[in-house]
Amino acid sequence: MNKLLKKITVRYKHAKMKNQLILMYFAAVFAPIFIIGIILIAGNVNRLTTYHSDLLKSNNNRVRSVLYEITSQIQSISGEIVFDEQLISLLSNEYPNEQTFKEAVDNNASLEYYQKNYAGVASVEIYTNQKIDYRFFRTITDDVVVENWYKTASSRYSVFWDTFEKEDAGGNTYQSLALVRKMTLYDTDADAILVINVSDNYLKSRIEDNEDDILLALDDKQVFYSNKRDNEGRKDLLEIVDENDSYFTYEGDMEYYGTMNMTCISTLGMKQSDSKLFIATINSSAYNSVQQIVIVTGLIIVLALILPAILMKFFISNFSAQVSRMRDGMYNASQGDYDLMGDFDGCYELTAAYEDLKIMVDKIKEKDAGMYAKEINEQKLLNEQQKMEFQMLASQINPHFLYNTLEMIRMKAITAGDTETATAIKLLGKSMRYVLDNTGTEYTTLANELSHIETYLQIQRLRFGERVNYTLRSDDDLCLDKITILPLLLQPIVENAILHGLEEVETGGLVDVNIHRDIDNPGTLVIAISDNGCGMDIRTLNNMRRNLSDGNINKRYGIGLYNINQRIRLCYGFGYGLSIDSEEGVGTTVTTRIRLM
Repeated sequence: MNKLLKKITVRYKHAKMKNQLILMYFAAVFAPIFIIGIILIAGNVNRLTTYHSDLLKSNNNRVRSVLYEITSQIQSISGEIVFDEQLISLLSNEYPNEQTFKEAVDNNASLEYYQKNYAGVASVEIYTNQKIDYRFFRTITDDVVVENWYKTASSRYSVFWDTFEKEDAGGNTYQSLALVRKMTLYDTDADAILVINVSDNYLKSRIEDNEDDILLALDDKQVFYSNKRDNEGRKDLLEIVDENDSYFTYEGDMEYYGTMNMTCISTLGMKQSDSKLFIATINSSAYNSVQQIVIVTGLIIVLALILPAILMKFFISNFSAQVSRMRDGMYNASQGDYDLMGDFDGCYELTAAYEDLKIMVDKIKEKDAGMYAKEINEQKLLNEQQKMEFQMLASQINPHFLYNTLEMIRMKAITAGDTETATAIKLLGKSMRYVLDNTGTEYTTLANELSHIETYLQIQRLRFGERVNYTLRSDDDLCLDKITILPLLLQPIVENAILHGLEEVETGGLVDVNIHRDIDNPGTLVIAISDNGCGMDIRTLNNMRRNLSDGNINKRYGIGLYNINQRIRLCYGFGYGLSIDSEEGVGTTVTTRIRLM
């Protein structure tokens, strides 16, 4: 045996490349792909069948759980109704006329409550001996007496389930599942039968999906619900069901519309009732899906076997030439003759290797060029940095000169005894310093912003005298030094309040700044800036509100507010911003809402 293997090995080594590749194809390609393909197809069939079966069973359990929930809820509702003392009294009494009965019904709202507040309840009806049909109450007529459900309900007090023929808004008839229960009336021979119909639309919305067909039937195996209407009323579809088995279940194939389909059937015993509900979920596309996967997998395997064989001859005839050309190219590259290399046309591996070689050469060239470009960029960056530093130094000259000049003027005013002028200059310098220091910064503290607002208001008070008064208020639990805010956000609002709100005020003008948390949303900070000026009429106010976010505001009144609103939205989101309230002759309030950060 060893000699035979050794002989085969020697002959293989000395065989032509063509024969070696053919033998290698059968040993390394054909045989493994064929075997793996058979295993893959069998495995896919088993996995897909199991998957669809588990999915079908899961869907059946889902439908079963939904039905259990709905029927249990209706069962509980029926218990509340049949033991409702007011309702029992209403049904037990005798009424002298029709109007008296209607008034008694209108005064009892319990049935209307259940029908309106439970989506699973389509209708609540009580059949009585009263000779009038009104709202939830129906007369027990001769036609009703002969119905099987009425006979069953009259003979016992236990709950049972039945189906009733109903008509939808389009005039189409359908079967509706309903709970039937006899009510006990005291001191009277009158009968009262409670019927609670399950909402067909609610049932459909809860149990239907796009994958499986669903069949629902009661004890007699007659289908009363299906997502295909033509199935309703049929008994032949669930012949496989054993109605005598209270726990009947089935997982397997069942004939459905002339073909065998994957089916799962379970039984739901109704709560406090001897009625049974049979639930069937049918997947009519499962086997088609499995068949398609088998066909696609088979085609892939066939192509995987044929295409290599077709390409083998071409590969063999060109492989030697490609290797030779590859060796020539690599030799030229090793000698540094990069410009002499041309395009390579060969098999994938050799082409990829050749492309890698070209990439390596290009990277060597790029590194040489990159080192030179880096030196140029470093010098350019150094020049730009020096230019920026010079500009920053120059920009500091004017502010410092301005501050020093203002301080010199203030000292002269103090020397001359003009303290009011000195105070005004001091406040102006403080305001200008805040504006310049915060121009270009992202955030400042609320304490700094309020200090700037107070400085601005002090300047305006010096300017206008008793025309301008102000108050600054904030909640005690707010730490203003730790709350961040966009800089220069509030000053334009205060400026508008003075220039426009108090424009016609001769004396006693007031600007009130009130800062507090939003009562409904403690994470939101509210800054309300109010004036007691002339206010706005309703038309002007509506225009201001409508155009606040559009930017079409009259420049005299609101372009600053538009810019502030846009800054807040960009920083905090569209749930924050400005709002305006005003009353003509009373004043205007601009409310700013920002997120506490």
